[in-house]
Amino acid sequence: MLRRTICQADVELELEPVDPILIKSGYSTIDGPDMVPVVTYRSGDREYYFPGSSLKGVLRSHLERIARTLKPASVCIPYYDRRRDIKVPVDSERNSDGCSYRARGDNDSSSESYADSCAACRMFGSLKFGGRFSIGDAYPVPGHSPTLEQRNGVGIDRFTGGTVSGVLFDLQALTGGKFRTHVRVLNFELWQLAALNILLLDLQDELISVGSGRSRGLGRVKGSVTKYNLSYVPRTEHVAGLFDFATDEEKTQYQLHDWSPDSPIQLAGGSRRGLRSVFDLTSDWTERLSPLAPSFEQFLNWHGGPKGDVSNRNREEANA
Repeated sequence: MLRRTICQADVELELEPVDPILIKSGYSTIDGPDMVPVVTYRSGDREYYFPGSSLKGVLRSHLERIARTLKPASVCIPYYDRRRDIKVPVDSERNSDGCSYRARGDNDSSSESYADSCAACRMFGSLKFGGRFSIGDAYPVPGHSPTLEQRNGVGIDRFTGGTVSGVLFDLQALTGGKFRTHVRVLNFELWQLAALNILLLDLQDELISVGSGRSRGLGRVKGSVTKYNLSYVPRTEHVAGLFDFATDEEKTQYQLHDWSPDSPIQLAGGSRRGLRSVFDLTSDWTERLSPLAPSFEQFLNWHGGPKGDVSNRNREEANA
C-alpha cells in the first residue's frame, strides 16, 4: 500500500536564526578557525546552507522526546541493540531496541515492518524501510544571506569543570539571514499529520535548536510556514489519512490507526493538478488542523511501542 501515491502534505518552511548557527563542516581548515559551517556551490556561487539530513535528525529527536513524555518507551532508541551489551540507564527504556534490530521472522514483509515499527520509525524511517517524512537542504532566501561571526572558545576539563590550560579554539557561526526548505509527508496517517504540525508549531515558538553548541548559546531557530498544501489522488471533501483509503486487509496488515476527529475537517476550494486534488491551507492550517492534535498521543497509547523479537539466533545468522 505504501508504494502507491494516495495523499501527501507539502510545506514550504523558512528558518531564521535567532542565535548564531554552526552546523560544522566535515573538513578541517589548514589555518583560520577550527570549526566552520558547511558550505556548497550553487550556480557557481559559494553558499552556506543547512543540510536536510541535519534538520531531519533534529526534528526526529524532538519528536522522540515528545513521544517519550506522553508515553514512556513508546519509541525505540535507533542505535540500541541489547545483544551488543550497550547499557541503557533508564529502566523504562531497556526494552527499546531499535526497530531495525527487531523481526517477527527471518524475512519480514514491508507491511509487518511498518506495523511493528514505533511512531518515530514509521514517520522518519529506519534501516528496514524509508519513512513518510522528507526534508530538503535549506538554502538562503535571495536577499537574506547570513553573515559570518567568529567566536573563541576554551577547552573544559570534564572531571574538574574548569578550563584546560592551553586548549583554545576558534569557530565561525552564521548569524541573521533566512533559509528556505521544503517538507513532505507522503501517504500520511492522521496522527502523522498531527506530528508534523506539532513540529511546525514548536519551530514557530523557537523551541528547537540545530547544529553545534546548543548548550552555550548557539542553534536556536524560528520557523515560519509560507505554504501548506494537502494533496489527494482519491476524491475527498475532508481531511483524511491512510486509514480512510485502505482496504480492511491493508488496515490489518499495516496496523493502521483508526482515528477521526469529532467533526470532519472540511476541505474546500481545491484545484485539480492532473490526477491530484490540491488544497491550500496556508492561511489557516494552525486552526483548521488543530483538532488532529490528540491523535498523536492516542496512537502512542494504542500501538504501545516498538514490536518484534530480538533474538540471539538472528544475531548469529547475521554474523555467519
